[in-house]
Amino acid sequence: MRPRLKPISVVRRPAEVVLVGRSLELTYLADPDGSVAALLEVLARGAHPVAALPGAMRERGYTVTEADMAAAVTALDEVGVLLPADSDAGLDPDTLRRYESNLRFYDLFAGLRRPGAAFHRAMRDADVLLLGAGGVGSGVLQSLVGLGAGRVRLVDFDMVEEKNLARQFAYAHGDVGRAKVDAARDWAARYSPGTTAVEAVHERIADAATIRRLGAGASVVVSCIDSPPDIQLLVNEACFGLGVPFVTGGLQYSTLFYWSVEPGVSPCRLCLELNRADEGAAAEPGQSVLLSGEFVNRATGPVAQVLAGFMALETGRYLTRTDPPVAAATYHTFELADGMRTTREPWPRHPACALCGPAAAA
Repeated sequence: MRPRLKPISVVRRPAEVVLVGRSLELTYLADPDGSVAALLEVLARGAHPVAALPGAMRERGYTVTEADMAAAVTALDEVGVLLPADSDAGLDPDTLRRYESNLRFYDLFAGLRRPGAAFHRAMRDADVLLLGAGGVGSGVLQSLVGLGAGRVRLVDFDMVEEKNLARQFAYAHGDVGRAKVDAARDWAARYSPGTTAVEAVHERIADAATIRRLGAGASVVVSCIDSPPDIQLLVNEACFGLGVPFVTGGLQYSTLFYWSVEPGVSPCRLCLELNRADEGAAAEPGQSVLLSGEFVNRATGPVAQVLAGFMALETGRYLTRTDPPVAAATYHTFELADGMRTTREPWPRHPACALCGPAAAA
């Protein structure tokens, strides 16, 4: 294996070098004799296996052993600045051309033991159950197709209406009156033939059993529907039965939100409901809801795209494990009417949760 330095900035200072990796990540390496800088220059070429690094360093006036070089390579890999020189090995030319930008994104999280190509293969092998083909669901589908997800089962019961065209960009005027799932499937086939297989399921979600049936074999469930009213608890229950994570999000008045659950790892949606019930019981006596706001879909195209993008990123984390999910049992919110103020609020596991509390574990 030939290690190669990632295309990062390296700043040389008196007696040290600074590696500028991801944003806000700086690694300081002592370098009183310049040998570290010389090694980084050698590694930037990616031309030498570890056993040949001592010879390359001798050409630059430094005497080192293979053990020294092996230790240095291990240390640099641990701080996340190395890749295999042939990190795209095994991918065919068509894949390399089509997914080059994705592969370079994966390089941010890759290392000597897991190159970017491995993340792409994980996405290619993915099986996603996507509930909903509206503004957010169709946007998530478009991202999954762009990522090269292997299979998506798209479930929705609605037809394309003219009003959808303002923010649901998988559909064209000629699709008005068609089932959304059929139109979205056909869009995917035109946009990326031979990559993501989209299965159109024209069905209404009514219970957890339906979700479990549709989710058989899925790697992850993405929920972009808001009915029936207890849909999040139904998806939560179904995903515990399937043993797969789920990602969801939506819009409440002027607040965008998304979160996820990983059964057996994070607190679940039922935990959140139980925590909320405890908080409600502790509220001021006599307090009640006088008026409930009318549901109005306020999502413009950019709003739906922003939310779909964040949900697709979280879905990708579960599918590829580039890095840990950021929204597991954590509400991420964006206040559209408050300068796009963002908040991040995790919720704890509830001891009485029948799915993931102590009783369930026992």
